[in-house]
Amino acid sequence: MKNLIFIFLVFPFLVKSQNITVSSSSELIVAYKNAVPGNVIILENGKYDGKLVFEKNSGKINLPITIKATSRGKVEVHSKIQIKGDHINIEGLTFVENGSLVLLGKEIRVSHCKWDNSKSKKWLQILAGSSLTEIDHNTFQNKNYNSKYLKGCQLLQIVVSNKNERHHIHHNKFKKIKEGNGNGFETLQLITNKNPFDPLPGACNTIIEDNFFEMANGEAEIISIKSNGNIIRRNVFKNCKGSLVLRHGDNNNVSSNFFFGSDENKSGGIRIQGSGHFISNNFFQNLGTFGIGMMDGTTDDLYVRVSDVQVLYNTFVNCYNTFEIGINHSKHPNGSTPMNCLVEGNIFFFDSAQNDSSFIKFVKDDQPVGWSWKNNISFGKINPKISGINNLNPNFTYSKNGILLPSKNTPYSFNLYTDKKSLVEEDIFGRKRKKKKTLGAIQFYKSIPKEIINEEIFGANH
Repeated sequence: MKNLIFIFLVFPFLVKSQNITVSSSSELIVAYKNAVPGNVIILENGKYDGKLVFEKNSGKINLPITIKATSRGKVEVHSKIQIKGDHINIEGLTFVENGSLVLLGKEIRVSHCKWDNSKSKKWLQILAGSSLTEIDHNTFQNKNYNSKYLKGCQLLQIVVSNKNERHHIHHNKFKKIKEGNGNGFETLQLITNKNPFDPLPGACNTIIEDNFFEMANGEAEIISIKSNGNIIRRNVFKNCKGSLVLRHGDNNNVSSNFFFGSDENKSGGIRIQGSGHFISNNFFQNLGTFGIGMMDGTTDDLYVRVSDVQVLYNTFVNCYNTFEIGINHSKHPNGSTPMNCLVEGNIFFFDSAQNDSSFIKFVKDDQPVGWSWKNNISFGKINPKISGINNLNPNFTYSKNGILLPSKNTPYSFNLYTDKKSLVEEDIFGRKRKKKKTLGAIQFYKSIPKEIINEEIFGANH
């Protein structure tokens, strides 16, 4: 008996942690209101709707309050859920009809949920003031109602203040997002609160990684980054109308992403504004607009001048206007050209006729300012000739699913000119680069990376 009392006093959470089963929206609201840290509220299969507002309650570190489906795919949420609290888990819910989710708090996790053809404008919002939100292993598909609205239809919107929010968005699928009516239909938007064109110093430190985007066609910005100091890595974009866009903000790192556009002529890679970004180890293939595009700056900072960006060890294969520099906004036809950038270790490759395309396109023939080109190669149509880009055959080999891999004869470099050598110590698959650093995103090894065996690159991890 004394031992039992000791356990209760020293480890009180052992007696508080319990499962609570509910079968209706009203029961769910009551269960959440009365929940204590460590409780797991289990939703029986069925429909949940009405005013689902959960606030004034929180879990604790390592003792979250969990709202969980009995069976994934069989607990349907038909209306908006609003949660204000800390240390909350949401697991296995399916959002349909008008289902959506709004979060405000610290350490909220949403995992193994599904959004399917919801009529809501925004499907998942993380509000300013939140931190350490984790969104993982969810499916977002069939956003078919974008054409019904004029704007404000970001599928996943994260609002931050660049104060070390450290959100983590990983291992999600975004599929079949219908095209909207213009701006405001991003699949994923990471935006500084009140959307300043040039956010004040500070870093958000959010990581967006290992996600899969297929036919994410909401608008020209699939992922729109309007924030400072984030990492976007190891994502796959397949046949999407749009690009990954660094729209506002500085010092973002975009690395080890795959962009495939073979069946979509509006597909793009990465579009850049702002300063201090690093673009490394990305693979671009068969894109219909550009591999990388840089905007000219504008006097009103609608587009902040590109400066001090490093483009390192990327591979471009059969992309229309592979690298487009100095793109103009229609309202600002003569902006300030990109300046002080380093382009090193990249492969620009065509193996098919691209009569009206080019490797490097200077829009309106405006030359960038203070650029450095080091150890790049091009193969195919040469336009224009630039010191630092040599015309050499990369001697690629093809994998079974069409990925171009380097061979032992692919050009390499011993030297690194970048001051961020850590960014290219590994290749796109996370393998260490050798002393002979193969140009492009993939380091030559005799063994083929296991990841490219999958029909869907990294598909098994999503």
